[in-house]
Amino acid sequence: MLTLLASCRRPPRVAAPDRVDEPTVDVAAPAEAPDAAAPVDVPEAPLPPMDASAEAPPGRSTLDLPLRDSWAAVNTWNDRMEGEYSAFVARLGEAIAQRRCRRLDRCLGDPSANTLFDASSDRRLSLTVDCADLPYILRAYFAFKRRLPFGYVARVRGNGDDPRYMLRVRPSRWRAWTEFRTARAALRTMVDDVHSGMYRVSPDAPGGDLYPPRIDRGAVRPGTAYYDPNGHVLVVIEVRPDGTVYLIDGHPDGSLTYKRFGEAFAIGTRSLGGGFQNFRPLRWDGEHLTRAGNDEIPGFDGASQWSPAAWQPAAPDPDAGAPARVTYHQWVRHRLASAGAVVDPVLDLREQVASLCRDVADRAEAVDASLAAGIQRRPHPGSLPWNIYGTTGDWETWSTPSRDARLKAAVRELHDAVAASAGDPALVERLRAAWREEVARPGCETRYVNSAGATVTLPLETVLDRLFSLSFDPYHCVELRWGAPPGSAELSTCTDDPIRRGWFRAEQRLRNQIDRNYGVATPLTAGPEASPDVDPRRPLGLLP
Repeated sequence: MLTLLASCRRPPRVAAPDRVDEPTVDVAAPAEAPDAAAPVDVPEAPLPPMDASAEAPPGRSTLDLPLRDSWAAVNTWNDRMEGEYSAFVARLGEAIAQRRCRRLDRCLGDPSANTLFDASSDRRLSLTVDCADLPYILRAYFAFKRRLPFGYVARVRGNGDDPRYMLRVRPSRWRAWTEFRTARAALRTMVDDVHSGMYRVSPDAPGGDLYPPRIDRGAVRPGTAYYDPNGHVLVVIEVRPDGTVYLIDGHPDGSLTYKRFGEAFAIGTRSLGGGFQNFRPLRWDGEHLTRAGNDEIPGFDGASQWSPAAWQPAAPDPDAGAPARVTYHQWVRHRLASAGAVVDPVLDLREQVASLCRDVADRAEAVDASLAAGIQRRPHPGSLPWNIYGTTGDWETWSTPSRDARLKAAVRELHDAVAASAGDPALVERLRAAWREEVARPGCETRYVNSAGATVTLPLETVLDRLFSLSFDPYHCVELRWGAPPGSAELSTCTDDPIRRGWFRAEQRLRNQIDRNYGVATPLTAGPEASPDVDPRRPLGLLP
């Protein structure tokens, strides 16, 4: 079996300067792999069948055959292959969205989910991938099955001592699939090498694996990655006619979750590589592997995603008044919408509520994992990390400040969308009715087992009541992790000592913070004194 284990939370150590102002030496792409001119178009040969990799002897997997037999690069990356890759990712994403499978290996082992399924390898496949691994593993798996060349950046360097958050990142080592004896060895080594810092490579740095695409339906498609520079990576699985984007992401335990694109995911800056990214086409001449340069990629756009001026509509008629300022996420949706598509605000609300319920359920899994590890029983550290969102060790593994901040951002986005409809009483009434229906669905209830062993049920509206009381601190009891009110019967089962409860009170301003910043200190005074009012029930008329 192929067993791969890696985590966005445990990056490999790399040689890097400790100070962000310390100069580094530019590392050029390998001399033996210069950019080559695009090959002249020739008629395409018929594609081999899906199980074109060599047939394995009984009891053996094609993953263990020599690469010359199982992964000869007889095909080339072109529009036809990119279309097939998108279809492959979209089918997997559909299965994950429908919860027919929750792990990549289970999805790949399901012929109804995997367009490339063949029993000789996929029934012997075990994969544990996290968010950074997922785009690379999907791409490598597809290349293996379709006999395409594949390579990846195996190491990066830059300014800073944490490879996930370095500045001025550039590749410093590359590996091609031909360096390995078998496909199994290639995949296993790649998972060990890849981490989320690989996505921070500027599009101007030579030798990077990915590039920023033009934001339109032709370039942003299933298989496109999205990098939140705060350390999270997702893969697009669907772009709906109204421009709504759905994605999947991986977690350290190997589970996959289904997300709706919105303000919960930051864009960052061009130098940090944030936003949508596609893999560069690769060329193989039988000896050298080369990556397409920016000027060779028709869909390359190295500016628009990070230019607020580009997001704004054209100047209106002088008598029309100033238009509302367009955010990045609104611009993306507009750019990805089909011609003539109309956004249904009621359907939008339903989908946003369903997404919130999934996010709360995902948080419950993270809290349960921390409790199972027994972190809440360990002594509370004498201080918090310099930055609570990006660090190392047990805090990074088990705390939830980033996850909680994304949940709050999604709630704020829903609040703002509903507030924009306040001038239409009939629409608000329809939105209110839709809200009541959605929050009453069984999937919008979360359950946890309290410190006394009893099950506590939390409807979504109860979670919203406590949104800024949910503790991100893994050293707290489960009741505080779920924001049980002071003096309540629910909190009475918590066994936390005065020191832990003191930390809970002291962390309130950090819980009041919605937007994350990984580049500055986050002392206990970092957040606002009062939590912002982002409850969508208020503009719906469901709260005073």
